[in-house]
Amino acid sequence: MLSPAEIAKSENLNQTNEININYINPKKELQDYIIDIGDNLFINFYPAKKLSDFYAVNEEGEVFLPRLRETNVRGLTTTELENFLEQKYSEFLITPDIYVKIAVFRGINITVAGEVRYPGVYKFAPYKSSSIQNFLKEIPSFVPDDSDLRTYDSEFSKIKIPDSQNPIQFIPETQNKLLNDRTKKDKNNTFINYLEKNDEGNITTISDLIRKAGGITSSSDLERVQIIRDIPIGKGGGKKSAVINLSALLNDSNTTQDIRLFDGDYIFIPTLSNPSKAQVPRSIVSGLSPRFVKVNVLGRVSTPGEFMLPLEGTLSDAMDVTGPIKPLSGKVILIRYNRDGTVSKKKIAYSANAPRGSKRNPFIKEGDLITVTKSVFGKTTGFIGEVTAPFFGIYSVKTLIEDFQE
Repeated sequence: MLSPAEIAKSENLNQTNEININYINPKKELQDYIIDIGDNLFINFYPAKKLSDFYAVNEEGEVFLPRLRETNVRGLTTTELENFLEQKYSEFLITPDIYVKIAVFRGINITVAGEVRYPGVYKFAPYKSSSIQNFLKEIPSFVPDDSDLRTYDSEFSKIKIPDSQNPIQFIPETQNKLLNDRTKKDKNNTFINYLEKNDEGNITTISDLIRKAGGITSSSDLERVQIIRDIPIGKGGGKKSAVINLSALLNDSNTTQDIRLFDGDYIFIPTLSNPSKAQVPRSIVSGLSPRFVKVNVLGRVSTPGEFMLPLEGTLSDAMDVTGPIKPLSGKVILIRYNRDGTVSKKKIAYSANAPRGSKRNPFIKEGDLITVTKSVFGKTTGFIGEVTAPFFGIYSVKTLIEDFQE
């Protein structure tokens, strides 16, 4: 996916020697995929086709295989597992040829750091391979039990399995019934139905991660995005690293460098030496950043509540949306979660005429809580109102205050 010139760095972080990052090539992006808990494998056995099936990797990192029983596959690539199984099954089969494919990729956790709005670890849904229907065709046909044979004996002998070279063939009604019966009795019926009827998430790319992390900032250096990925144990273990240029994605919506991510990947977006104000608007147009963020505004405003504001909106935008500040209002308090997980609380001497992004009119972020407090005089007036309420109609407020002063 990247040209050699665009790969700025390629190294095993646990060793000093350089390695070739072939995993970025789309044709080879799965060659280093590491099998782990939650993956579901399709294993095609030849010549023992009856063993071909879907095999889930359980919480112990094992799959339950015919003859071999519980078999640890965690940490292996599909090629390594193929070689291992061919060696093991050579004891039972003549020259076994075994093919392993990921049918359902497990849900993934990816870490993003640096210049995104909300760095952290993000989870993405499992992904179902687009080859599922091809795998289903490889599962051997159902063999009827005695009752089925008695009922369909004459018809069953006439069934012709569709030729793989010519799959579009006429299937008589009786054969359809038998194939349906096979599905009902298949030991993987529940899982097969799940595969056929349920959609999983999509392939996860760097742009998906950036969007989930709230988008980029004006200081995001998209020309030097670093990705760090695990190396399979069979290839020495450790980490490998590459630098990716995503500027074409921002400027031209070119997804060439928007590579697929896998469980455990670490993405780092460096900081530009000179921030670019034009970068954020372009990221909104390209879909790399959201158009709006949610904030909560409370206190002495006309319409308190939760509001959608433009990305990189300011405090004045929030005040415009909520209506005019009520009389006798004091300072504005901004409560925010910081990148390190701490909570900050700032008192702001708000001014609608202050420059955007200044101390008196700061930029707001997703999840900010804004409260407009009462002024000291407002608090005093409120206290007086509570005290004088039972006496209205007897004394004027002015008289009552004079009485307190005497």
